[in-house]
Parts: sequence; C-alpha cells; structure tokens
Amino acid sequence: MAGKIDGIKYMKIDKIEAFLVRLPLRQPFCWADQFIPYIDSVFLRTESDGLTGWGEVMPGNEPTLTAAWSHGVYLCLTECLLPRLGKNYLKTTGDDLDKLLEPIHENRHAKALLDMAFWDMQAKQENKPLHKIIGGVKDCLEIGLTFDRMNDIEDLLTAIRRAVDDGYRRVTLKIRPGWDLRMLSIVRAEFSTLMLQCDVEGALDMEKHSEIIYRFDDFFPTLLEQPISVYEYVGHAMLQDALKTAICMDESVTSLHQAEIVLDLRSASTICLKVGRVGGITEAKRIHDACKACDVACYSGFDLLTSVGFRFAAAVASLPNCTLPTDFLRWDEVFEEDPGVPLETELIPLPQKEQTSGSDTKMNRVAKLWTEPGIGLEPDRNILDKYTLEHFVWE
Repeated sequence: MAGKIDGIKYMKIDKIEAFLVRLPLRQPFCWADQFIPYIDSVFLRTESDGLTGWGEVMPGNEPTLTAAWSHGVYLCLTECLLPRLGKNYLKTTGDDLDKLLEPIHENRHAKALLDMAFWDMQAKQENKPLHKIIGGVKDCLEIGLTFDRMNDIEDLLTAIRRAVDDGYRRVTLKIRPGWDLRMLSIVRAEFSTLMLQCDVEGALDMEKHSEIIYRFDDFFPTLLEQPISVYEYVGHAMLQDALKTAICMDESVTSLHQAEIVLDLRSASTICLKVGRVGGITEAKRIHDACKACDVACYSGFDLLTSVGFRFAAAVASLPNCTLPTDFLRWDEVFEEDPGVPLETELIPLPQKEQTSGSDTKMNRVAKLWTEPGIGLEPDRNILDKYTLEHFVWE
C-alpha cells in the first residue's frame, strides 16, 4: 500500500513476480548477425495496494551484442536484487530505488525491470499515462523500421519499398561485413530522399576499415550509429570531426556517466536511449536531460521486444529532446503470440515545408500514444504462462 511517513511518500510492495519467457517468432530474426527462431525475454510484475506495475527487457538470448543476456538478467533479478528490497516501505522516487540497488554493480537490464515497474505503478497511482508523468510532450510518435542482412539485395529493396508505401519515412540498415557500401549504393540510388540510418554495432576498425568509414558521407545517411568499438570514445570524436554524417552512440552509453564522457569529448551528435540498457526510465531521463543541455539529440531505440516493453521505449520517445523517429516493429508479423497490444498507427500529412509543390500530399506514419494510466495495458497472462521457462514469486 502507498502512504506517507513523516510527510514523505512511500510505497509498500506486496508481491513481485519474475518471468523468463521464450517466445517463438514467426520467422527467424537476425540478431548480431545470427538468425534466431525465438527470443528469451524477462518480464516483471509488481503489486502495491491493488495496483500492478510491469516491465520487460530482452538483452539477447546470448551475450553476443553486449555482456547481458536474458537468463543472466533473470538470475540477477531473482537472486540479488529482489532480496534487497525486503518488506520495507520504499520512497517513491526512481532515485531512491536506484540508491537501494547501488551495491549491485552494473546489471542494468535487471535493475531496469524494477525501475520500469515502479514508474508504471506511479503513473497508475496518479491516474496518468506513463509518458505524461515522465515529462513527455507528444501525443504521437514518428516511427521507423529496421532491416538487417537479407539473402538477396532484391529482398531488401522489396522490404524497403513496402515500408515507403506504408508511410515510413525512416529505415535503419544494419551494416555487416560484405553488406555495406555496395548495398548502401543500391538502396540510395532507388530511395534518394529516404531517411537512412546506418547501424554498425561497433563492427568497424578505424585503421582496417577507413575506406568504408569515410565513404558513408557519400550516401547522406541521417546518422551513423556506433561505427567503431564501444570503448572508442576518442575515436568516435575524431570521426565526428572528420565526417559530415552525424555520429550516434548506442552501445557505448549505458549510464549518465558514459553519456557525460560522450558529451565532454563531443563524440557524437546523437545518443540512442534504450531503456533496458541504461537501467530504466530514471537513468534514461537523466541522460536525456544532459543531452538536451548540450544540444545533442536523442532517439529512443530497441532491438527486439514485445509490445509490452515497447510502451517504455515509446514513453521515452515522447520526451522533448527525442527528435528522431523511434524504432518500431510490425508485431503481428514478428511474434507467434504477443502478450501485449501494439500501438495503433495512422498516416498524417508531413509539415507544409516538407511538401513538394504540385505533387500529391506526402504522408508520414506515426504511432498514437495511449491515454490510459501507466503503460496502458495488462499483459496477457495466458500467453506469458504458456511460454514461461522459469517463474519466481516474492511476497
């Protein structure tokens, strides 16, 4: 139950459930250049005075993209973090929860689950949508799709044509060895005005791949995401000075401290905020605010989540300094069964300054944010239970 002690707001957690869930995919998904037939995702459910709070993270089936993976997150959550909560009253701010969990180093995805659930319950207490109580200013979001390596370049072009026909103005292309400049040249030749983001995931080396790195400007991408190693903050700063294309830091930024390094060195013009990777909504807001103060843009991204976890990415995307389209999925085409409810999308006209005189009105696909309290839904327990590998209850 929630209440006040000595004038300070507190919340008592009555029950917590953790779920390690294996969700089958309709077709194999390319993750870190490997095709996977399912995802292992971690869900958290909290109860307090009749209210529920939810969270979801999916760092990967294996520690291939970062050091985190879903089984490890589940173990850290159930064996290390939940016992630290105890059965005491908790101050109802994300900062206080952060301090309580501070003795556990890193493990940001596990901490993010508690932070997400906390914010979901806070929003429900205030009877407001999550995106409103964290300072969001938008009612709908620009969205973009991501395409990884495909068997044939024509398959990629067909997929991008469909995205353009559906009104998506931005696509992200994963850059892989052998799937780089030639692919970009063909895509840009056909889609001359499309917003292209190039995501390298740190796969290039400044010396070995200089001929590739310095050619990205030729294709006018909106940004070049994580072109070199996550530890190369100075290297990214050198590239940002040398390239016209905006550098975006993703895997390099998992905390406010790392964001401040990027900002001090001017390593990037954009920072990608992934709620799970940075430890939750609380830290995402801190990074967002620091970037805003330095005139560095943000965008809200994710790799693969159900529509439950996407609600948190969408809430962050509604913040004022998130000025680029957020990542999006066609959930009904990705998952065999999705325990959440995807946001509705619609086509709206582009601003007048982006319209071409004498041509048909150009449209842009956007996702409409919800008006219900919290994340606006209760996940389908039947689906979660059906695919749960491990279930932990704390009460």
